Parts: sequence; structure tokens; C-alpha cells
Amino acid sequence: MRRSRSLKKATAVFVAAVFCFLAVFVAPVQATLVGTADLLQQQSMDQTRQKVIQFMERQEVARHLKAWGVSPAEAKARVAVMTDEEISVLSEKIDQMPAGGDALGIALAIAILVFVVLIITDVLGVTDVFTFIKKR
Repeated sequence: MRRSRSLKKATAVFVAAVFCFLAVFVAPVQATLVGTADLLQQQSMDQTRQKVIQFMERQEVARHLKAWGVSPAEAKARVAVMTDEEISVLSEKIDQMPAGGDALGIALAIAILVFVVLIITDVLGVTDVFTFIKKR
């Protein structure tokens, strides 16, 4: 009986010492309000990070990565550990890259070319498309 009391007392002293040690050396926790701006910025960075990851999942990007000796999974892992600033820079570079060319510019150039060809053929008298062109 005496032995169990001394064991309980020693255990209590040890546990109290551990709690005191932890209370002194563990940093205190502070709770603060999260502002709307901070929350929106974090959501924006999450969306930007997701956009970069989706870019890495494209077939042509994966093909280029494999040609350079980088596996797509390794590239995604690297994106996951990038800082917010690095993600922003990479996202801006992705946005500046042409995505298959300028389709509107090409369509406009073709329309102008067709218009010029029709005017020339109308002037030469081959076609009669435009009424405002005087024939020879």
C-alpha cells in the first residue's frame, strides 16, 4: 500500500513537471479575425494555383515536360510547393502565351482578303457582287 502511494505520488510529480515544461516552452496561441480581403486573396491564389495545375495536365505540356525529362507528376508536386509569388508569375506567363494563335485576327484577315478579291473581280467584270463598283 505504501509502495503504491509513493508510485502515485511520483507519477503525479512527473506529470505535473511535464505539463509545466510544456506550458513554458510552447508558444501561446492567438486567435484573430480573418478579414474579407485576406480570405479573397487566399481564394484567388487557390484559383491561380489550380489554373497552373490544369495547364500542367494538358497533353502538349505533358509531352514537352517528358521531352525535357520531367514527369508530369513531379511538375505538379513542384507547383504544389511553390510560393504565392512564384505561382502568380507563372500564371502571368501562361496568360501571355498564345493559345493556338489569334483566331479573330486570322478570320479578319481572311474576310478582308475575300473582300479585296471580290472587288478586283467585280472591277474586271468577272463578277457582279457589288452595285457601287462601276464596270468598264
